[in-house]
Amino acid sequence: MLQGLLGIFSGLITPVQTAVNTRLGRSIGSPLRASLVSFSVGLIAMLTLTLLLGPYPLIPATAANGPWWMWFAGVFGVTFLTGNVLLLPKLGSLKTVIMPVTGQIVMGLLIDAFGWFGTTAQPISPLRIAGAAITLVGFLLAVAGPNLRLRPAIDRPAGGSENSGDSEKSETDGKAVHVPGSATVLWSCAGIAFGMCSAVQTALLGKLGVALGSPVKASLASFVVGLISLAIVVAFVDRTYSLGDALKKGNPWWMWVGGLLGAMLVMCNAYLSAHIGTGMTVMLVLLGQVGGGLLVDRFGLLGVPRKPVAGIQYVGVPRKPVAGIQYVGVLVAIVGIVLKAM
Repeated sequence: MLQGLLGIFSGLITPVQTAVNTRLGRSIGSPLRASLVSFSVGLIAMLTLTLLLGPYPLIPATAANGPWWMWFAGVFGVTFLTGNVLLLPKLGSLKTVIMPVTGQIVMGLLIDAFGWFGTTAQPISPLRIAGAAITLVGFLLAVAGPNLRLRPAIDRPAGGSENSGDSEKSETDGKAVHVPGSATVLWSCAGIAFGMCSAVQTALLGKLGVALGSPVKASLASFVVGLISLAIVVAFVDRTYSLGDALKKGNPWWMWVGGLLGAMLVMCNAYLSAHIGTGMTVMLVLLGQVGGGLLVDRFGLLGVPRKPVAGIQYVGVPRKPVAGIQYVGVLVAIVGIVLKAM
């Protein structure tokens, strides 16, 4: 019970961290450089905590007996982060959320089922598959609810698709971006793959935490590798490490705490993955993430524009956010998680 609540709590951190880092990115002028600052703050926080709590020696002898790949947890985390930045202008905000979530749930189920990355295998059963499927449907409802179209099929073109030709339209920051249909499929597959990277990171954090004898040390190691990886990405993509206007007066102090929130999230994942498995950790974190995201949007926290909560709209009435069905989606996801845990 307590581990379940911890998983949901760690998920609640994610939308808050996203809002904080978005505000920082606005001042810096780059989401990647904002993430680099966030990683740096998280690294300092985890190093301080490790030095205070120990246990010593900081790198125990058991670490040498662990597999080499467990040290790459940070690389998979940066891959997931960078992937989302790349996906947004290609797929739009909706698919950028849906595709990685699908990848996270599928990979989490596979890791648990086959005991990959040194985890304890949990045999697949019809109930577990049904639970994972119901959870995925719940998350999709929670994420895609406002975009459900409640109009007759007669409104659609004869081809059955709203987009003509070989292109699909994604929306980013209110601007329409036309992406060829074949490219959209490839980017969607990439989105699923990026989500799988997040689940792999969770599994590696659990293995690293066991080898180092501490989820705090595992988080520190992940931040070190992640920071180095992200610095390389920024060097190639942004070609500068400038902080833009971030150090000027008038910016809120809280935009610098994203790294602290990230450190808490990584530390919770390292602990939970080793105790309740990768799949269940992923689902609980996603539940908290989606629920927390709805709260951030609903109340306009941390500078995020406030969005109204409305019920399902009828045909003929101008479409508005279908927020009511988003809450239904969260409840459906909870049912799926309970089934998977049985």
